[in-house]
Formats: sequence, C-alpha cells, structure tokens
Amino acid sequence: MKKQSGFTLIELMVTLIIAGILYAVAGPSISNVVSEKQSVATTNELLAALHIARSEAVKLNQRVTICESSNGTSCSSTGEWENGWIVFIDSLGAASASTGMACANTTTNCLLRVHGAVNDSKLTIRGFNQDSTVVNAFTFTSRGLPKDNAGNGQSGVFSVCNKDIGGNDFFRVVALSFSGRVRVSEESTITSASSSGNTTAISCPP
Repeated sequence: MKKQSGFTLIELMVTLIIAGILYAVAGPSISNVVSEKQSVATTNELLAALHIARSEAVKLNQRVTICESSNGTSCSSTGEWENGWIVFIDSLGAASASTGMACANTTTNCLLRVHGAVNDSKLTIRGFNQDSTVVNAFTFTSRGLPKDNAGNGQSGVFSVCNKDIGGNDFFRVVALSFSGRVRVSEESTITSASSSGNTTAISCPP
C-alpha cells in the first residue's frame, strides 16, 4: 500500500504561527519602505512637471502654468496638489482658466501635461509661495521666470509628505527659486531668495 505524504495539522499550525510572527516583525518595515518609495516617486513626477512647464514656456515663447487640478482640465484652489495637476499654455495670463483641450495645432490655453490624483491616501502635497501662504499655481514667463499675475517674481516650495504605519512623517521638498530653477531637499526649513529672507517651515498635515 502506497504511503500518503503531506503535512499534519500540528505542522500546519506551527507554520502559520511562524508566518504570523514574521509578518508582525517585517510587515511594518515593508509598509514603511513602500511609503518612502511612493514619496520619492511622486516628488520626481512633480519635479519633472515643473521642468516641463519652464522649458515649454521658453521654447514656445508663451506663459506656461502648472496648477493643481482635480479634473485634469482646469485649475483647483483647494491647496491639495495630491488630487492631481496640469501644465498648460496660459496665454491669457489668468492661471486659473479652464483649458479643456490638449495642445495640437493651437497655442491658446491648451493642455501640455496632465497628472492624475496620487494613488495613496496617506500622501499629501502642499504648495507655498515665498511668504509661506498656500499657492495653487505657478506660472513661468517666456524667459523661464516664475511670476504671479501682477508680474511680480515668485518662488515657493512643495512639501511631499507620507506617513508610515506608526504615524511618523516621510517628507521631501521641491523648492522653486526666483530664477525658475527647482531642486529637491529634505531640509525642514527653506529660506526664500527674497531680500526679506523669509523662511518656510516644512511640516506634514496632521
């Protein structure tokens, strides 16, 4: 008679107990690594969008705006950039007009890039200008300089935040200078390039 092979009930129980212990030990660490990687990826995507907005403004000799957008066609004003953002030719200088269509044979308020909402409920993105007030859009002139609607020079920072399983913050900062250059930082404070030397303290929403 052929001998049957397999696991006994006790062996299965021991295996499950060991697996449970390993998950309890390694699970939080894996989750934290995923959160940190998501923050880095989102930071790079935002950095790329700012580079595109600036380079397209120079190349097309047009004002180009990047703004938060929850619907992928027009600017929002919630201050919550994690809902998505768009890059568009802003020939009217409104930095808030509905763009509606992708750029084809037109150069009048058309979409250049669309980024949908971030697929992570713990991740937040907040934008601030040089006086630490919340901002929902930055516009680059044909010279690649960020300016507001009144023509004043503009700089700012984005805080990209994610919380690990223990509630601790992972954050990275994308800093936009008055010259239009952008850089990534992990500093908790950013000093603007203005004569007043304003400092923006970076913190994650509760």
